[in-house]
Amino acid sequence: MEGRVLVLDPFWDLRWARESLRGLDVAVEESDAPAGDDVIGLLVTDATRIGAAELAQLPRLRAVATASTGHDHLDVAALAAAGVWASNVTGYCDDEVAEHALAFAVDLLRGVTLLDRDVRRGGWDVMHNPPRRIEGARLGIAGFGRIGRVVARRARGLGMQVAAYDPVVPHLAIQAEDVEPARDLEELLARADVVSLHVPLSDRTRGMIGADQLAAMQPGSFLVNCARSGLIDHAALAVALQSGHLGGAALDVLPTEPPAADEPVLAWPNTIINPHAAWYSPDSHMRPYLRAGADLAAALRGEEPAFALERPRRVRR
Repeated sequence: MEGRVLVLDPFWDLRWARESLRGLDVAVEESDAPAGDDVIGLLVTDATRIGAAELAQLPRLRAVATASTGHDHLDVAALAAAGVWASNVTGYCDDEVAEHALAFAVDLLRGVTLLDRDVRRGGWDVMHNPPRRIEGARLGIAGFGRIGRVVARRARGLGMQVAAYDPVVPHLAIQAEDVEPARDLEELLARADVVSLHVPLSDRTRGMIGADQLAAMQPGSFLVNCARSGLIDHAALAVALQSGHLGGAALDVLPTEPPAADEPVLAWPNTIINPHAAWYSPDSHMRPYLRAGADLAAALRGEEPAFALERPRRVRR
């Protein structure tokens, strides 16, 4: 036997992993920890960090594939330096995430969930969360990659005014989507009725929405995050919501998932929280696992994975 492949996710069906790796002389096993002298491959999700400390416990590791779009849990530079392929599953749920973010935005503007809660508490007053018109509402998209562009197209179909900011996307490319480019993040925040975040988490973007940025948003405006919780300073967001400066927020991602019973986010006013659900549909359920398995199999065969994040400077054998 060439070695073992560990599956570090309780929701990953071993049948999918074994089918993806059919023909390779490997044992496929579930595991709680990324370690082992004979481990040559890892199948993970964004709940498992793989960096220098883990590499020290994996002397024969050749490839790691994550069944997620985000890859901030993988130290890609350290893996590449060690000769290990790393890959993600870019694009598998673009439509689902975009539609979820837009559903959040529409829900906040129309007050659907917040009015429902008010009625269940005994209220019956539309003015407790006055609905706003969707057509003509201003949506600000922070991050204009694949998902941000799908959000923009869907929002324009509803008659929303759409602006976007992305420091690495030329203004002409944004304008080509019939979207107004913002000069900087502050301008985007100041002009939007709803802001939706669609950027990857990195050292540059961590905490990009802090106290100053929240203060720049219009009074009564809304914030949507279906990307990564680390993009937001949650202490600052709590203040903005509790003071009433923000009209509400919709969050699909939290600092700790699932949250503890005493997680402060759960007590914030005017907040809609989902259980990291934006990626899901019956169509997208198996897709990330199958793509990750296929990429791992390619790497173990000595081929370049289709969704490789960085080419290793050398390859382990």
